[in-house]
Amino acid sequence: MTSADLRTAAADRPYLQSTIHPDRGSPSLRSRARKVAKSFLSIHRPDGSPNIFLFSLPRSGSTWLMELVQTQPGFKTCDEPLDLRNPFVRAHSGLAEWVQLYRSADLPTIAAYFDGFCRGSLHFMDPNPVSRYYRPVTRRIVFKMIHGCEHRLRWFADNFNGRIIYLIRHPIAVALSRESYPTLLPMLRTEYADHFTARQLAAAEKVIRHGDKLECGVLSWCLQTSVPLRHRQDDWVVISYEQMVEEPQKIVEHVCSRLELPYPDRMLRWIDKPSHVKYKSDQATQQVLESRDAERRHWLVRKWREKVSPEDEMRVMSLLEEFELDAYSPGEPMPAAHLMIS
Repeated sequence: MTSADLRTAAADRPYLQSTIHPDRGSPSLRSRARKVAKSFLSIHRPDGSPNIFLFSLPRSGSTWLMELVQTQPGFKTCDEPLDLRNPFVRAHSGLAEWVQLYRSADLPTIAAYFDGFCRGSLHFMDPNPVSRYYRPVTRRIVFKMIHGCEHRLRWFADNFNGRIIYLIRHPIAVALSRESYPTLLPMLRTEYADHFTARQLAAAEKVIRHGDKLECGVLSWCLQTSVPLRHRQDDWVVISYEQMVEEPQKIVEHVCSRLELPYPDRMLRWIDKPSHVKYKSDQATQQVLESRDAERRHWLVRKWREKVSPEDEMRVMSLLEEFELDAYSPGEPMPAAHLMIS
């Protein structure tokens, strides 16, 4: 399926559009002034301690986890540095199209961009000075990576003194929560497609031509998740949103132990605080996020089943089998046993 065929097949479905319009979302003068001010309010002086690259998908609890890591000494956050819909990201990165996140030819541009963050010369994504755990001087960065470069986790770790956290969530829950899948077509139009068999690419083409929004969302999840899980490294910390909600203390202790973070108690103090993007969740979800009730948390990781029929669940979950993914199974909202922290 050529790039033109992909664009034609997706032409009447806004949630598949990947074109970025540079003239849209131009920052106001006030926004520009705030970004400039950040460069005078924060100093980043790396001391050799590893950065953390938190890879996940949108609507998977990544902001929540990023903010928990920020409670640890010396950290600042870098929230979605590859979201090319953000005009500041485009301006500072030199990247203008989603396909650039999957092409080897653009690696030098990506490298120079992240080097700026790590050396402390880029400040436009620094946290707001009134945010939780703001620090005027920082030594480490936790990057939240939910757009692109899913095949480059090891590259980021090797080149930017990084440790990897990989956070997963059930594909149907993610698909239902997302408004669009802007990297779906770019993954299939670039060398990233080389990670998949001809049969898998044919299945992807069929979904793009004939599938509904839910099926396209699960396809995007499969393409984004299968490569990192297939190339998982022993030193990566792989956890699930579901277990983080249901067994927060176990996950916090695991993350802190694996990454040598000294104060798990700080994380636990904030574990029941919803992230700053909780406004994207409905009111019932926000209330549960602030609750310590085990039954309510149990509902939270299963509530997506109220929106999907058993037949639709079986239909879209068959894509995971096509892409040789055993992370989740039909009829089971929790991840596979090998992805659970014991």
